[in-house]
Amino acid sequence: MTAPASIPRFAVVGRVNKGKSSILATLVEEASNERIRISAVPGETTLCQPIPLVLGGETLLEFLDTPGFNRARPALDWMIKRAAKRPEAAKIEAVRAFVEEHRGKREFQDECLLLEPVIDGAGILYVVDASKPFRPDFTAEMEILRWTGRPRMALINLITEGSDYRAEWRQHLGEYFNLTREFNAHQARFAERIRLLTSLAEIDEARHPNIAKTIQILGREWAQRRGRAADVILQLLETCLSYRATRTLSREESGRESARGRISRELQEDYTRRIKEIEAAHHRQMVALYRHQDYETVDDESFNRLATELFSEETWQAFGLPPAQLALAGALAGAASGAAVDLATGGHTVGMGTVMGTIAGAAGVLLKGKSLADLKMKIPGTGPLGQVNAGGVVVKAGPPKNPNFPWVLLDRAFFQFEQIVTRAHGRRDVFVIDFAQMAREGQRIGRSGHLRTEERRVLQKWFLLLAEGKSQPETGPVYETIARVLEEIEHGAAS
Repeated sequence: MTAPASIPRFAVVGRVNKGKSSILATLVEEASNERIRISAVPGETTLCQPIPLVLGGETLLEFLDTPGFNRARPALDWMIKRAAKRPEAAKIEAVRAFVEEHRGKREFQDECLLLEPVIDGAGILYVVDASKPFRPDFTAEMEILRWTGRPRMALINLITEGSDYRAEWRQHLGEYFNLTREFNAHQARFAERIRLLTSLAEIDEARHPNIAKTIQILGREWAQRRGRAADVILQLLETCLSYRATRTLSREESGRESARGRISRELQEDYTRRIKEIEAAHHRQMVALYRHQDYETVDDESFNRLATELFSEETWQAFGLPPAQLALAGALAGAASGAAVDLATGGHTVGMGTVMGTIAGAAGVLLKGKSLADLKMKIPGTGPLGQVNAGGVVVKAGPPKNPNFPWVLLDRAFFQFEQIVTRAHGRRDVFVIDFAQMAREGQRIGRSGHLRTEERRVLQKWFLLLAEGKSQPETGPVYETIARVLEEIEHGAAS
């Protein structure tokens, strides 16, 4: 179905396998091969397919994914002969006559399909692969596009690394196109997409107001999405820091050392498994928020590895606050951190087993290896059992005793966000986030260490209130800090 005349339309044209479909997928955030087929096999696009840019149910722009030029040289020869018969006519009339003459015929099937929307008024995005050298035979297709007289822009794409012929291409493209821009469909962020749309507004003066409106709408929607992403991270932290694994021991079990040891092990396993599940669920929310859900972004094995690495030594070395900053954050917050276990009797807490780690300086956080993520557990012995009623003993475990746990969670959430928000939709490789691979021993790659001192103080206080089970601590300043970091990540600020 053709878009209304008021909606700007641009045909994406070029040779086969030059990245046209990948560019479109990135521009409209389409991660599914069902709508935009991306493959290393040449000629996957065989029809002229409308690809609308839709937000809130409204089509803002329409791109057309076209087959590649196949026989441009003989097509141009035909047009030159036709134009010679009517030298007074505009060259686009020869192009129109060519399409009318050969429409439905196999000889110039691809050329007719890609030129038809152009002669009907669509602008032109001409895609070239600058990892390959320019050849004279490209001039035929560029000349045909110039004959149409439509607003046209050349996009330089680098499909493979190692060879770079951009300068050579620019010399030739400047003769045929209103503008030449570079666009890497596998690496482009939101800002690059907006710059490309801005360039389209420059070459199509008649559609400038519509494209400018589109850019404004996209900017507002992107900011709203960032806000929702900050909410996802906020909810992740709230859920994990408030969660407690529980078991109830009967009066008889609480008196047996073997039963107490078994419950301790089960609580440890239950707690870590549930935290992994919570983190994976929030990660999937983020994947869906940035529209990667229609593609198999992360397989089950990758998710299992991602979750396991939350409690790995590499993760705790790479993420979270350095010891000195952690000690300072705790001191500024004016409280202890690291609530680990609470014991209760008769189904209600009496404070018998609450264990809180206090930050008295850097020494409290200089633990190494997996002990960083251990739950500190204390189960009553024979002494307190005199206080146990018939209801038994309720054992609660969590969060980990080490005060760096919430900072590790936060850093991992920031890292996950960065991998998702910077992943272009034109990619079709399996989406894997491997924390162990990214971690470099002895060097932290998380962002929490780069937060402002006041932001760390606010976060640390909020973490402590959650760990202590305080009801509904103020989240406004925490949300603002998270949202600010997400915006930095979007703009490519280094960690």
